[in-house]
Amino acid sequence: MQSKILLGTRGSKLALAQADIVAGKINNLDPSIQVEIVVISTAGDKDQKTSLREIGGKGVFIREIEQALLTGKIDIAVHSFKDITVQTAEGLHLSAFLKPESVCDVLISKSKIPFNEIAPGSRIGTGSMRRRALLKRMRSDLEYVDIRGNIDTRISRMEQGACAGILLSEAGLIRLGLSGKISERFDPERFLPAPGQGVVAIQTRIEDTELSHLLRNVGDEEQFVVSSAEFAALECLGFDCRMPFGLLSRLWGDRITMKAFYEVSQKDMFVEESVTGNRSDAIKTGKHLAAQLLERL
Repeated sequence: MQSKILLGTRGSKLALAQADIVAGKINNLDPSIQVEIVVISTAGDKDQKTSLREIGGKGVFIREIEQALLTGKIDIAVHSFKDITVQTAEGLHLSAFLKPESVCDVLISKSKIPFNEIAPGSRIGTGSMRRRALLKRMRSDLEYVDIRGNIDTRISRMEQGACAGILLSEAGLIRLGLSGKISERFDPERFLPAPGQGVVAIQTRIEDTELSHLLRNVGDEEQFVVSSAEFAALECLGFDCRMPFGLLSRLWGDRITMKAFYEVSQKDMFVEESVTGNRSDAIKTGKHLAAQLLERL
């Protein structure tokens, strides 16, 4: 095993916190390995004003990092799994996943006002079409506006009056020590999260089998099963952030349950499906869920 690993990541506070978590787990497994974090700026980081659906979807957060991995500038890449699209670069694979502290979406609002008590006509900030679709079903009397930037930037803009509240991932807030700012936590069984929400994914070159094996041991085995099933569903569907889509997967002993929704606003369609399968056939279950969803589409 190599004595030094170059770990590529975005440069936000959250991305760096996640990189530190992965580096720590590698060192716990093999203290002789030196992990050096390499910060890579992506197109999504450079343009924090244009909505994601206009600048190319979630792939704008990983392309430059994948290119660095392919060219050998880094040895592994650490991503937020929800930023990964199905069009990952040829020659790379996802070798490990870390279990999230939470899959919930949460509200941060002024004076910690609960969602149902926010005044009608107020603006709620979110860059996610999924969150917007679900929020509109809960309250159509609010205005939902795009907001981009890292977590600190979004919170600051909200506090300065850009909106009455913002929606964020609870896992990210926990990792940054900001969970005390949460005004309300949404039940993920009803407010379905993004695929892979809160999950940290580790990507390697397919040819680096020894390193991939090491990282598989760094990751969580149950999360590998769940995330592999979700990735299989995404591959079949081809959805990205330009389609409001939510997915919640759970392991219950030797069974896996997967529940999803998507919305086609132009046709006034809101479709929900759920499947259950064997843990040993989790990828097959993910593909089955995708097939059911596509039938409805």
